[in-house]
Amino acid sequence: MDKYIKGALVANAATLGFHWIYNPEYLENLSKKQSLLFKKQSKKHYDLAKPSYYVYPNAKVGSYTTQGMMLKWLYERMIINPNMMKDDYKELIYHQIKPGGAYVGYIETYGKRLILQRLANDLNESIEDKPLMDDHLVGFIPYLISKEFNLDSNWAWDLASVFTSIEDYKYFYKMFDYIFINIKSKPLKDTLLDAIKFSPKTYHDKLTQAIKMNDTKLFIKNYAGIACHLPESIPLIYHMLYHSNSYEEIINWNAKIGGASSDRGLILGAIMSQISNIPDTWIKKTKL
Repeated sequence: MDKYIKGALVANAATLGFHWIYNPEYLENLSKKQSLLFKKQSKKHYDLAKPSYYVYPNAKVGSYTTQGMMLKWLYERMIINPNMMKDDYKELIYHQIKPGGAYVGYIETYGKRLILQRLANDLNESIEDKPLMDDHLVGFIPYLISKEFNLDSNWAWDLASVFTSIEDYKYFYKMFDYIFINIKSKPLKDTLLDAIKFSPKTYHDKLTQAIKMNDTKLFIKNYAGIACHLPESIPLIYHMLYHSNSYEEIINWNAKIGGASSDRGLILGAIMSQISNIPDTWIKKTKL
């Protein structure tokens, strides 16, 4: 876990208290009065900070989003079965999130569709077969696991295809591979600049602007967003990586930006933990 997953999970847990609050101004003002990290979700904040989605009311400090839990489940299962394949991954997620399963918490659309399809099969019922076109950061869960266990990115893509057929993920895997390979031997800013060429061509301008622009609000408005969808999250992740100097700095900043902060944190934390220490106090607060 120490290579990549710890950094990812600590970052995911750190910002859960304000995850899916889409009001950066509210979060920025609140951050001047208190830390935004490792807090229990408060309905009061979510009501005051609308637009927001208060879906983890029972989560304790140090807990994870659904995607954070998926990363933890897959990591723990890989310890037991290092030969995990696509069908194993599908079964793992289904048995955790199914009605009556171990997981009690919010289930995103891609998870609900997995449950619906599996229940329909069990009941021998026919439902409309919709294409798998999810474009959330959940497609990077198998990728982070592949890095932890030194597996090929083709393995990651096979598992990611449980939820998506969008091939942009494969290009992003190559982009992040370049970053992970070079991050300790050359400056992060240079590494990020060089890695753009591996991304999908449709993202080249967005990622270039992520590096060039210093005005984060303007960059988000014109080239990114703060939700979990790839066109919003990947450019913002790139912008934040380029303009940050430490793990602690980027996670605090991530909390103030809001939106899908905890799920962005999985990638931000995995990368920044390669060149910057995770605060020990944060590790102790996380349910690793």
